[in-house]
Amino acid sequence: MRRTLDIEALAAVLPGRQFLQTRRRGKFLLLDTDPAGSLLIHLGMSGVIQLVPAATGLRAHTHMVLELDDDRELRFVDPRRFGMVVWLEPGDEADDPSLGALGMEPLDPGLSQSLPPLIRNRRAPIKSLLLDQHLVAGIGNIYAAEALWRAGIHPRRAGHRISLARLSALSDAVQEVLAEAIAEGGTTLRDFATPDGNSGYFAVSLQVYGRQGEPCVRCGATLRAEAIGGRTTAWCPKCQR
Repeated sequence: MRRTLDIEALAAVLPGRQFLQTRRRGKFLLLDTDPAGSLLIHLGMSGVIQLVPAATGLRAHTHMVLELDDDRELRFVDPRRFGMVVWLEPGDEADDPSLGALGMEPLDPGLSQSLPPLIRNRRAPIKSLLLDQHLVAGIGNIYAAEALWRAGIHPRRAGHRISLARLSALSDAVQEVLAEAIAEGGTTLRDFATPDGNSGYFAVSLQVYGRQGEPCVRCGATLRAEAIGGRTTAWCPKCQR
């Protein structure tokens, strides 16, 4: 993912435009405008979008401020500077390098039919496959761990060693976890907040992520954790196989 925040370029195209709608593609946000165009945003590891009254004091690491016509401001805050803000002209979306290689959407109604055949032919660990944005776009580390626990699948099990029936159940678990997390406003562990400043409360529902050393709520075994594909993963050694 390229990191871009060209304030001068944005200042040349955004003034006078009206935001029409907000969309999501994988982990990217798209804010469509009139006249036609889109603001493409990725929050990176610690980025936050704020929608606040204009008189609100600026947070540290605020890299973009858009003045709206209702005395509010849309701000992009990114302490680690891994995020991006890019302007897309009409027609650019299909060819954009950040969007063009993304896989299917995790909330697609056909996920349980479409995803299992793709995974079934791969030898990588299933946890790494779930995080591969070229296969399915938008599943993060937390939700992959939670879905694998719900489906009873060990995160190191290779994709080709999991039956299609279990992969279908895993796809359903992915959608269940994401739907519940959305209903709870996301998962706030350190940096995440919604644009109005609220925290996400799905953290209280986490069953394995961040709970290594604690008992599994399903079977009582002690949860373990290790790095898989460079990401810390927790699982139950008894009921995930």
